Formats: sequence, structure tokens, C-alpha cells
Amino acid sequence: MLIGVSLGPGDPDLLTYKAADALRRAEKVFVPGEMAADLVCPYSQPEMLKFPMISDKNKLEEIWAENADRVADYASRAETAFACIGDVNTFSTFSHLRRVLKERHPSIEVETIPGVGTIPALASRFGVDLSGSFQVTDGSPVNTAIRMKAVRPAEVAAELREEGFDEFILGTRLYTPEEEIIMGDMPERSDYFSVLYARRRSRRKEKK
Repeated sequence: MLIGVSLGPGDPDLLTYKAADALRRAEKVFVPGEMAADLVCPYSQPEMLKFPMISDKNKLEEIWAENADRVADYASRAETAFACIGDVNTFSTFSHLRRVLKERHPSIEVETIPGVGTIPALASRFGVDLSGSFQVTDGSPVNTAIRMKAVRPAEVAAELREEGFDEFILGTRLYTPEEEIIMGDMPERSDYFSVLYARRRSRRKEKK
């Protein structure tokens, strides 16, 4: 098994108990850089993998494949962790690694531990209010939408279909004993503590 461990923005005190426990428990921990390694060292002796910032896509794929194979060698035999700064599921090296891992080693089970990502970290550090809607982008096409407080998920999904979104996941009271996750057809009503994830799996057709 491979566990993606979120390390938070850099302050050791913002590492969650669950993340620390996973780092202690893992037989092998991989990290993508020195900053992550420094946060991991109190709990484990990590191995640093190289992810160079280069533009050659073919070379990049070779490096991703080598790293995925290296991680898979351990994850296929024992509990293994890959730890990243911020949140492992948000603009993260881990997301790319998981993609290649699924292609080359689909039998390996992957789980992730959420953490303090860039958005809540900057809101706290800048002293700004993000209680209304906001946009986050790294410059790539926007193919994912997230709706908070999705109390009318079927209605929201219908609106998003008009914008080309065609995959929907609804989560209610996540990480609580009352958690419920629904994929596919959305119910008419949902709890106040619901979030709807929508994704475009195919390019939206341009209107003529």
C-alpha cells in the first residue's frame, strides 16, 4: 500500500497527528525535496527522489516512470509513504506520481491523508477572508469545479452539465461517522455540510 502524506505549509506544528502516525508506521518514506525531508526526519529517515524542473516531456515521463517503479517496489510489499509539502491532492507532485503508478502498477492500493494546503495557509498568513467564492489556477485549463454547501446537488449538477462537466461526486459530512459519498446521479437534496465535485472528462464542444 502507498499512503500520500500531507505535510502542511512548512511549520512542523501544522503537521496532523494522522500524518505523523503514518510517517512513523511506514516501513519506507519517500519525499520529493529537502523541505519535505526536514519535516519527515523526526519520524522517519526518508529517501529523496529527484523531480527536476525540465521542459522535455519525454525525459520527464522517463523520470516519473523510474520514480513510480522505485516507490512501487516497496509499496507492493509493505506500507509505504510519499510525503509532500502542503496537501498531496492539490497541485502536488504526488498527483503526478499516482497517475503514473496507476498506469504501471494498477494493483497497488493508494490512500491519502489531507493536510493544510496553500489556500488555507495563505488566508491565515495574509489575514484575508475567503468566505465567498474565489478562483484558484496554475494556468492550466479549468476542468474541475467544486461547490460548497451543495444542498441541491441535482440542480447544481444540471447547471454544471451546461458548462460541459460530466462527472460528479457528492460528499456529505466528510471524515465524520455520518460521512456519505455518492457518485453518478445526484439526489435532489443533501445536507448543509455537503460538497460537490465536478469534472470535465472530455473537452467541451464549441458552439457553432
